[in-house]
Amino acid sequence: MAEATRNSANRAARRRVAVVAMHTSPTASLGQNANGGLNVYVREICTAFSERGIATDIFTRKQSIDDPDIETLAPLSRVIYLPAGNGLDKYSLYREVPSFAARIKEFAAQHDISYDLLYSHYWLSGEVACLLRPELATGWAHIAHTLGLVKNRTLAAGARPEPELRIRVEAELAQQANLLIASTEDEAQELIAGYGADPQRVCVVPPGVDLGMFQPMDRAVARRKIGYGSGRLLLFVGRLERLKGVEVAIRSLGLLRDRRHDDVRLLILGEDSHEGDESEKARLKAIAAEVGVRDRVDFVGSVAHHELPYFYAAADVCVMPSYSESFGLVALEAQACGCPVVASGVSGLRSVVRDEVSGYLIDRHDPAAYAERIGRLLENSELAQQMGRRGRLLSQRFSWTRTADRLEQLLEQVVAGNQALVHASARHE
Repeated sequence: MAEATRNSANRAARRRVAVVAMHTSPTASLGQNANGGLNVYVREICTAFSERGIATDIFTRKQSIDDPDIETLAPLSRVIYLPAGNGLDKYSLYREVPSFAARIKEFAAQHDISYDLLYSHYWLSGEVACLLRPELATGWAHIAHTLGLVKNRTLAAGARPEPELRIRVEAELAQQANLLIASTEDEAQELIAGYGADPQRVCVVPPGVDLGMFQPMDRAVARRKIGYGSGRLLLFVGRLERLKGVEVAIRSLGLLRDRRHDDVRLLILGEDSHEGDESEKARLKAIAAEVGVRDRVDFVGSVAHHELPYFYAAADVCVMPSYSESFGLVALEAQACGCPVVASGVSGLRSVVRDEVSGYLIDRHDPAAYAERIGRLLENSELAQQMGRRGRLLSQRFSWTRTADRLEQLLEQVVAGNQALVHASARHE
């Protein structure tokens, strides 16, 4: 009966979009493996599309024997799990691209489904979409989420550079997709200058934040919810990989190791990204021991998305020392909860954090500079609260409703065959 109802709903949809998210599912736990902002983005946009009568089939790979074949995300949105290199990292997964594309075509043929548009997320999925078009759909929109050239330009010490294969594929996608969606103006310029994309096909659409879920709450209530008392808390949220700069946060805590700050703890939310043979968590634990703060750093692990607001509300400061971010979703969530942010001045974070307004932006990965800014907020509760209030106001400029509205408008243009997108209006929407 449920299947019949879903099929009926899909027949009633005014548009059908094949969403390709090959390497990670929108329902996966955040902070594990490659799971992060991309997962949130796909889940929120497809849910919003469902409310607008746009049906989405999200194609991703099976990563566990417990994964179902099909999982409902929203009334007009479902996640379809297909076999594709279980256990492979995202670079080795490239070998599975042709077979994954073939399985999507088989699914569409078996269920007699036609799609109005392909919508791919990340370079691996973009390559899948490249193989599927024009047979599965004539229109194709792509969003990179991160760009290999940008990551390689700002590598952390010891980090593995993105392979030439990825750069080459991203350049191909920049030439082939009907629409390239960038999260920030800086990212749009990278696509144009770094990858030679046609400016008329590049549009800036900032992601959003769930302002109903992420909002201020009483700190004492939040502390009780996550099991912490009255000591001051620093917070890091994200995958454990060198790109995220967690080492900087730990070393800055080490520099705050004095009688004025002997109650400060750092909570690290996230798990190893499992890129390469080295355990980033083990390396970070060793650094914490080296600087004498191992007993004040808590590796909390992966946390469900709906539980994150309690951690943001409980924290005195959210720390984001990233070497690269396409968009600062964690910073946006923290600000929506009234938590000031101390972050690196990379483009994705500059787009959501206002220096000396909702937090501090630091242009170098210097633990002393982070310790100094964090110390200002820890020692001046009035300043921290003021920045928290301003951050909440800034976050209200970003909503998934606004993001989905703009995407719907752009995708309709692609479906209609209007590839000469109005660049100027799209940039400043």
